[in-house]
Amino acid sequence: MSEIRLDLIVNGKKKVFTQDFVPYKKALDYTEQEAKFFQDENGEQKKEVNQIDLMHFRADFVASLFNDDELTGEVILNGLDARDKDKLMDIIYYRVLGYEKPSGEADPKEKKEV
Repeated sequence: MSEIRLDLIVNGKKKVFTQDFVPYKKALDYTEQEAKFFQDENGEQKKEVNQIDLMHFRADFVASLFNDDELTGEVILNGLDARDKDKLMDIIYYRVLGYEKPSGEADPKEKKEV
């Protein structure tokens, strides 16, 4: 099992949040809830999705994966460095939904600073 790790700035200090176990039900919940953003009240596909609301939903969802009451969607949005914004989708796609990273992607631990 792979651990989820979020390095955030909370109250001006670095704090690391980790979570080992994610129930499969979370994958089902995410799929069902996100689908609502892309459908209108008649179940038809929307032409536009409010991206800000979607990002808040995703941050709240990722926070719900952790067994730490201090971690909320707002804590994530305020504590995650803008350069790491893809971390939320990495957690959702590769840990919760179980997709495999394309083989051409470098390991983020090997990422070099520019």
